[in-house]
Amino acid sequence: MRIRVLPAVTGWRWVIDGFRLLRRQPIALLAIVFMNLLLLSVSVLVPVVGSIAPLVLTPALMVGVMHAIRATDRGQMPTPLMLLAAFRDYDGRAWRPLIVLGAVSAACTVTALALSALADGTLMQLATGRIGNEDTTVSEGALMTSAVLFLLVYAPTQAAMWYAPLFVAWHRTPVAQSLFFSLVAVWRNRRAFVVYAIGWFAIALAASLAIRLLQLTLGPSPVVLSMLLSPLSLILITAVYCSFWSTYRDAVDVDTAPTPPASVT
Repeated sequence: MRIRVLPAVTGWRWVIDGFRLLRRQPIALLAIVFMNLLLLSVSVLVPVVGSIAPLVLTPALMVGVMHAIRATDRGQMPTPLMLLAAFRDYDGRAWRPLIVLGAVSAACTVTALALSALADGTLMQLATGRIGNEDTTVSEGALMTSAVLFLLVYAPTQAAMWYAPLFVAWHRTPVAQSLFFSLVAVWRNRRAFVVYAIGWFAIALAASLAIRLLQLTLGPSPVVLSMLLSPLSLILITAVYCSFWSTYRDAVDVDTAPTPPASVT
């Protein structure tokens, strides 16, 4: 496996690619991402491990979403069953290491939250549901401090998890090596990823400002706001997933990678 080192401007092209890919099969991709989010939400109901179940399942379902987006990029029609590719394909051997990968992600996330609680426990209380966003006791300054500390601690984990699910499923890479290779790949293309993050932050900020402007124009109507927020959020999340595929397609030398199995139908 070889990792290409790309120029910084590639990060912005990844963002544009996200919307370009979504335009190819908007209904199918929106439906698949919605199903992915629904499964993650329902997994919270699993006894004992419910609170961390979404983190554990995310790598396996991510492989399915990328399977569908890869098919779209190749001019094929994505289908809902592709979401379960990690459990159905790859000789049935991919889902176990992907669950292990999810458990590692969950452990790292909990550790990052615990470390952020050393400065202030606000973020941990929000994450565990002990307080809500509207709670008057929440200090914006304390929350910002906790969030910054969490991001500083969690950033290496996110980099290590970025490509790891695809390395495990598509390249048969062991869990520990996939985390290391992903961390190295993101670091080598850190300039492109910084531009990528800035691009998505700018789009999210613009969307937020547009919604705020509409709210001021139309008045405080929860129904109207919900009708605007729900589809817009789904579109942006799906575009982010599509752009994630672009970061893999461009950075990983597919000529030296094993060819994944045929698409699920």
